[in-house]
Amino acid sequence: MQAPRRFSAQDPGSRSLDAARWRSIEANLFPGAVPSVQPWQTFRWHSALGNVCDSYKEHSSQALLIDVLGTLKASPQRDRVLDRLALALGLPAGGPWAVELEWRDPDNWLKEKSSTWADAVAASPQALIFFEGKFCEADGGACSQTRRIASGRHKGLAQCNGSYTPQVNPANGREAPCALTGKGLRYWEIVPEVFNFPNDLGYQPCPFAGPWFQWMRNLTVCWAAAHHSGRRPAFVLAYADGPTLPMAERIHSADWQRFLRQVNTRAITVETWPYQALVDLARAACPEDPLWPRLARWVQRKISNVCQARQA
Repeated sequence: MQAPRRFSAQDPGSRSLDAARWRSIEANLFPGAVPSVQPWQTFRWHSALGNVCDSYKEHSSQALLIDVLGTLKASPQRDRVLDRLALALGLPAGGPWAVELEWRDPDNWLKEKSSTWADAVAASPQALIFFEGKFCEADGGACSQTRRIASGRHKGLAQCNGSYTPQVNPANGREAPCALTGKGLRYWEIVPEVFNFPNDLGYQPCPFAGPWFQWMRNLTVCWAAAHHSGRRPAFVLAYADGPTLPMAERIHSADWQRFLRQVNTRAITVETWPYQALVDLARAACPEDPLWPRLARWVQRKISNVCQARQA
């Protein structure tokens, strides 16, 4: 196996936060996680609805992920916790482990025009774990190619008809069963490695036209990055578990179970973990450390407050 390459964040993309906004974000982060986002001026903060950053909001999915994975990144007990998680996922234990927040593959094996960002990545010489965090979101994001172009000379055109069948993209004239394949992106080269979907068959509709698209991107990028570095891959959907939270309901749906049945489990491990369970795992790995009980109370308080606000 080749020597492990360091996995790190790339192009953080400063959001030009001012000091007042940073103070509001810091107040919404567990204190033990704050060192993991320094320097805050260049950290890749999520934005929404025109805000420069919305991670100061209690229901921010980025802030909740930083609470847990950022604390883990900053903790001297990181290797003990991640060894236990690796074994729970069926991956080899053994560090050293590195944790990166807001990570994307610097090698861009899938030739994405806008590289997929992982909310967090944990890497050891033997294993690679991707984390996608959800709080109040209902599902993954759908493929943009089926939406009509909003402006410009191709306004009103949809670049894909929603099926994985030979078709011509009306915006660029390229023929391919997938508009993204026609643009040089390699998703469908990797899909048969990760899913039970051969790429020489047709699918009507395309299985990844809807919210499965985000999960496909996450899994194919994770598999490619792990494969090229000699690591075993796993993908963890970390979610807030509480009443009224749609992702907590979604993972029990028939559609989510159907998605899991299409995953090639010999190639990649895919699991859903409540944030509360991830913190409990850390507490079990480090029973003498008071940090994790404090984090457990912080996470549960935040989730309970958001659930109560949604019920009001």
